[in-house]
Amino acid sequence: MLLTVLRFNFASPHGNPRTQGELLTSALELAQWGESRGITSISVDEHHATGHGWSCNPIMAAAMFLARTTTLIASVDCALGPLWNPVRLAEDIALVDNMSRGRLHTTVGLGYRTVEYDSLGVDFGRRGQLMDNLIENMLSVWSDTGTWTRPHPPLYVGGGVRATARRAVRFKLPLSLADHLPDIAAYYRELCAEAGIKPLIIMPGPINRGMVFLHEDPDRAWAELGDHILWEAVTYGEWSTDQRSFMHLPGVATLDEVKASGRYRFLTPEQLIDEVRGADQYGPLVMHPLVGGMPVDEAWKSVQLLTDRVLPALS
Repeated sequence: MLLTVLRFNFASPHGNPRTQGELLTSALELAQWGESRGITSISVDEHHATGHGWSCNPIMAAAMFLARTTTLIASVDCALGPLWNPVRLAEDIALVDNMSRGRLHTTVGLGYRTVEYDSLGVDFGRRGQLMDNLIENMLSVWSDTGTWTRPHPPLYVGGGVRATARRAVRFKLPLSLADHLPDIAAYYRELCAEAGIKPLIIMPGPINRGMVFLHEDPDRAWAELGDHILWEAVTYGEWSTDQRSFMHLPGVATLDEVKASGRYRFLTPEQLIDEVRGADQYGPLVMHPLVGGMPVDEAWKSVQLLTDRVLPALS
C-alpha cells in the first residue's frame, strides 16, 4: 500500500488571519475527504515568529484533523521540544492519543531558529539540556498517567547528527532523521546493539522525491501557480544557511532554481503512476496541496487527481 501524506502548514505570504482561516478549513475538509478515498496520513510542523500564519501548535493542529477522521494518522514533524513545558506537552499528547485511539505520532526536535527561542524567552544555548529534560519528564508523566497507547504515545527523537542518535538510544526511543543519513542510522543501530534495544528508524529514502502537486499541465501550472511554491521555498530557505532537512533550500531565489531542486514538483497523474510503478521502493508520497496559500480550488483538483486517478491505478 502506498503511504500517502498530505502536508499542511497553513502559511501564506501576508499571514492574513482570514486567509489562514480559509486554509485551515480547507485542510480539514481535504483530510476528511481524502481519508475516505485512500489517503493515509497528514503531516504538520511547528514554527514561531514567522509573520505568515505558519503552524505554531502542531499538537492542536493534529488534534483538529484527528477529531474529524477515524483512521488517518497525524504525524507531527516536528514539535520544537525545548520550547515546550514538558508536563504540558506530555498531557496534550496524552489527551490527543486517548481521543484518537493512538493515531498521533510526535517527533521532537531542537529546531535551529534563534528567533523562535528568543520570542518564547528560551535560551538557545541550553537547547540540548532542555531537550533531555523534556523527554525525561514526558516519559515520567506518561508512566503515571493512563494513555491509550502503552507504554506511551508514539514519540520519536528527530534530528540529523550523532547527538540525536545518542539521545534516542539513551531514552530508548525511535530515531527520526531529517534526511537520508545512512551513517547516522548505522551509528544509531550500533548504539542500540550495545544497549540491547531494538532499533527503529524513520529516514527518507536515497531518492528525494520532494513534494508533489498534481496537475493536468505541469508547464502551465509552473507558470500560473509557481509563485506560491517560490514564496514558500524562498521563505523557508532564508531561515538557515545550511540544508536542515530534505525539503530545505537555503539560498534559493528563482523559480528555475526551485524547479531544478526537485523539492517541489508538478506532475500529471500519468507521470506519477509511471514513477511509482517504476520504483523498487517508492517511499511516502508527500503532497502539499495548500503550499504558499495555493488557491483552494487548485488544491482540491490536485488531491482529487490523486484519489480518482492515481490511487485506483496503483491498487
